[in-house]
Amino acid sequence: MLLTLRVKKVLCVLQKSGGTQLKLVMTFTNYGQALLKPMKQERDEETNYNLYYFSDFERHNAEIAAFHLDRVLGFRRVPPVVGRLVDVVEEIKDVTTDRKLARTFFTSPVGSVCFYGQCSYYCSTEHAVCGRPRLMEASLGVMLPDLSLAPRRTWRSPWRRSYSRSKRAKWETDPDYCSSVKKTPPYNKGTRLLDFMDMVILDFLMST
Repeated sequence: MLLTLRVKKVLCVLQKSGGTQLKLVMTFTNYGQALLKPMKQERDEETNYNLYYFSDFERHNAEIAAFHLDRVLGFRRVPPVVGRLVDVVEEIKDVTTDRKLARTFFTSPVGSVCFYGQCSYYCSTEHAVCGRPRLMEASLGVMLPDLSLAPRRTWRSPWRRSYSRSKRAKWETDPDYCSSVKKTPPYNKGTRLLDFMDMVILDFLMST
């Protein structure tokens, strides 16, 4: 699986809809798929601590670190992720059928091939991702099978953020919130709440 992500020939590339930042879906010649996150900042570049949360770039190598940390902790819940040098022209521009994505390619003044796609944040010429001059570092994570092949359910996190600069989430103001969650399905039976806590710990360790 990991070898496939690193070397398999790319058949098609589309931009993934939704989300705040640029992500691509790569389809390989064996019809497997991976989610690509491009390198947008250097590894030693630190985030300004005054930034509002979620206004930072998504780091491609955080996905790789999460996969290995998950294995070290024995959770086995993070899909395989690898790093790969992607040819921006041969493996993205020349094989994409996404017209909106294709229109965002350009060549920088120093001859690097760049693109920026379309998303809620950081999808503009000022925040383009570029090859050097054509090779771009990225993370590739295995996509879960289609719901028609692997049916599954989704639950929103009880401790999700409010995504508001002025409104606080209920868990931030209610001292008895945790007790109410423990009585609410599906967290009131089995190990689901404990499994969720495992993921919270993983998320915390990733951010430290």
